[in-house]
Amino acid sequence: MLEFWIDVGGTFTDVLMRTSQGDIQTFKTLSSGMTRGAIQQQIAVDRFVDPLRQQNPEGFWNGYKIRLFDTDGQLIGTSSIIGYDHLSGELQLADPLLEKALPGFTYELSSGEESPVLSIRYLLGLKLEDPIPPVVVKLGTTRGTNALLTRSGARTAFITTEGFRDILLIGNQDRPRLFDLVIEKPEPLFETVVEIKERITVQGDVLSDPDPIQIREQLEQLHQSGIESIAICLLHAFANSDHEELVESIAREIGFQNISRSSQLSPLIKIISRGDTTVVDAYLNPVLQDYVARLRASLRNSTIQLMTSAGGLVDANHFSGKDSILSGPAGGVVGFSEVGLQAGFTKSIGFDMGGTSTDVSRFDGAFEREFETRKAGVRIVAPMLAIETVAAGGGSICDFDGVKLHVGPASAGASPGPACYGAGGPLTV
Repeated sequence: MLEFWIDVGGTFTDVLMRTSQGDIQTFKTLSSGMTRGAIQQQIAVDRFVDPLRQQNPEGFWNGYKIRLFDTDGQLIGTSSIIGYDHLSGELQLADPLLEKALPGFTYELSSGEESPVLSIRYLLGLKLEDPIPPVVVKLGTTRGTNALLTRSGARTAFITTEGFRDILLIGNQDRPRLFDLVIEKPEPLFETVVEIKERITVQGDVLSDPDPIQIREQLEQLHQSGIESIAICLLHAFANSDHEELVESIAREIGFQNISRSSQLSPLIKIISRGDTTVVDAYLNPVLQDYVARLRASLRNSTIQLMTSAGGLVDANHFSGKDSILSGPAGGVVGFSEVGLQAGFTKSIGFDMGGTSTDVSRFDGAFEREFETRKAGVRIVAPMLAIETVAAGGGSICDFDGVKLHVGPASAGASPGPACYGAGGPLTV
C-alpha cells in the first residue's frame, strides 16, 4: 500500500510518498490548498500559458477554480479550468477573463480540498473526479500550535464549581517577569464562565448535589449565544467524576458536539493545571476535528494517523487538542535526531523555522520530555517533547502601533501570504 508522510505547517505542506517498490517522491505546496502562478503569455481571452504548469500530471487542473489578480493583488475575476495542456502549460478558462490581462498577472488554483489531499492527488496523477485509493497517511500538523499562538481557536466556555470562576485567571501567581510593575496577563482562551452549584470533597464524597434543571438552563444559554466548545472542570473531580459526567450528558442532549472533561483528560489533584489543560483541549478540538473530517471525506478507506506532541502516532479518531500543541514540531525532532544518529552524531540541535512559528529542540541520545509546561501563555499537563516555540516565522506580520514596531504573533499564513506572494498580503519577515 502507498504510504505518505505529511507535514502541514501554517504556510507550507511538505509530502513524501513511498511506493510499494520503495521508490520515494516528494512534493511541496501551500497549506491553504491553493496553487499560485503567473501569466507569462496570453493566447486568447480565455487561455494563457504558465511554464510552471508544464509537466504537471496530464489533465490535472481540469475542474479547478481559478482566481485572477492584477499586479497590485486586486481580484479581477473568478472562473474554472476547462482545459489543460501539460506539455505547454496552457490553461483554458470557462469564462473570458483575460481581456485586460498582462504578463505578470497572478492567479490561484483551488479545488476546496485540503493541501494533503491535493498533494496525494498530484503525486498519484489523479484528477478531481478520480477517487483516491486506500493509502496510509502519517501526518503532523501545526494547526493546533498556530491556533493557540494566534488565538484562533473555537469560542469556548469554562464550566467550574460555584465560587471558582476566577481560578484560571488568578492562576498560581507564577509569571515570567515577576518584578514587572506593569503586569501583562495572557489572553484567556475561554470566552465566558458558568458556575455549577455542587461540591465534592477531596476524598470524593458528595457535599452538594447539582441541580440538573438549573444546569440545563445555564447550558442552553451558552448554546444560544454561539459557544462552540465547553471545558468542564469541577473541584475535586479527579476523586469523583459523577458531577462532571452529569454536566457532559446534559450538554450533549442540548446539542454541544465539542466537550472536554477534566476527569477524563487530566484526572489530577491540581485544579489550575487540570483546568488549563481542559480549556486548551476544548479550544482546539473543533479546529482539529473539522480538519480531520475534511481529510476523511477525501481519503475514504484510508488509514490516517497523526503525530502527537509526545512524538508518537495515534489514529485520527483519538487525536485531541491537548495532544496537538507540538504535533508538527515533534515530527521534526524525531526526524532530525534520526538523521543525526545516522550521520554519527549522538547529540544534535534542531532549529525549525516555518511560516508562522519557530521551534528549537535538542537531542542528546534520548528524547527530552515534559509533563507540565507552558505554551503560548497557557499551562498544559500532557506528555510532550521538550520544544521551545515562539510565534515568529517567515510569515510573521510586521506592524507599527504608533509607538513601537511589532513582529507577530499574527501570521500572513498561506492565504493571502506575505506581500511577495502578489496576493495583497501584508509586510512580513
